[in-house]
Amino acid sequence: MKKFLLFGLLIMSMLLFMGCEEEADPVTKVDISSNPAGATITLDEQVVGITPDEFEIDPGYHTVILELAGYEIYYDEFSVEEGDTHEIFATLTEMQNTTLTVNTNPSGASVYIDGAYTGYYTPVTFTNIDAGYHFVRIYKPGYNEIVEYIYIQENVPYNLTETLTSPVPPYPVFDVWGPDYGEHFDDNEVNVWGWVELDTGASFTGEAGIISINGVDSEFYVDYSGYFDFYISIAAGENDLQLRANGPNGDTGLSNIITVWGDFTAPEIEVVLWWNTPTSDLDLHAWNPAGEHCYYGNDIISDGYLDIDDTEGYGPETFVVETANLGVYEIQVNCYDLDYDSYSDASIQVFFDGALEATYGPNHFIVDDYNGSDPAAWWEVCTITVSNGRCTISNDQPTPAVREKIEFDKTNLPMK
Repeated sequence: MKKFLLFGLLIMSMLLFMGCEEEADPVTKVDISSNPAGATITLDEQVVGITPDEFEIDPGYHTVILELAGYEIYYDEFSVEEGDTHEIFATLTEMQNTTLTVNTNPSGASVYIDGAYTGYYTPVTFTNIDAGYHFVRIYKPGYNEIVEYIYIQENVPYNLTETLTSPVPPYPVFDVWGPDYGEHFDDNEVNVWGWVELDTGASFTGEAGIISINGVDSEFYVDYSGYFDFYISIAAGENDLQLRANGPNGDTGLSNIITVWGDFTAPEIEVVLWWNTPTSDLDLHAWNPAGEHCYYGNDIISDGYLDIDDTEGYGPETFVVETANLGVYEIQVNCYDLDYDSYSDASIQVFFDGALEATYGPNHFIVDDYNGSDPAAWWEVCTITVSNGRCTISNDQPTPAVREKIEFDKTNLPMK
């Protein structure tokens, strides 16, 4: 009888164990490796190990970042179903060690690379410069602007040293017809127009000039007759504008400083896109925390707007958020159409409450795509996180649902 009871208990225990085993959830994993190995793994914003390694994860959306000294950061997003193992094998790209050092006598000159303002002053060293041809523009008020075309070899440092000189005739002179000195505006969009010629009365033969807006420089187009007509974005309060261009011998002429006033409250977020080619159509795209997409096809969303769609070169295009919502704003640029240009270099300025917070670029576009389908025609500039009443430049990612909508929006753009 005792043997029978013991046998029965054993059978019941086995059945109970088997039942528990059947009810256990299947294991969901990610297997991460890299070439070369030894990269630090950040999984869902937590450092978890080095490659190669395998981890149990929850089903659903995840992000992975791999970092290894001397190599570019690898980023991936994936979704995995319950019980599956997702495999990641990353071939890491070696970083370029090419540097460009720019010195001037005297120092303190602004530096531009391929037409885009870098935000730095001489002496300065730039790292990870792409090999190939570049043009470097150097300017310090009171001196001639210098433009140098250089060729940089991969992993070979390049040193550029220039002695600045004072301008002598012939140099450009400006007749600015608008805006007027002291003029007031109730929004940020201002039309700048007028005429430029040489001080000798001869025609100005250049194709572009520079406008400085509160010390930040961008290019504008000048037609064959010397006429210019373009829009800029000003800040709230006082704004100092000055135009300049170079004569046939490289001597720099300046307009008078034009002070204008923005009679509006500075927005919490202002993102300004500029580029350096006359016929290209680059587009600014922004997604708010709710996933609303602000761009040329939808220029007003619940908390922001795009001021203008500039389809013929230089920009600016400006995305404005008067009062920001909590969460992550995604900022990207698309090269819609290069037109007659073989490339275009874009730069971005980000302002918080009217103050310049960050400058990005230049980003070199050689591919256009008309409909958003080519990743090479996109530049993922930055994300802006709004929390506790503050705006910060961040590497935060939008929610999975918003990321999915961003990818859908990018590949389903309407034709202009």
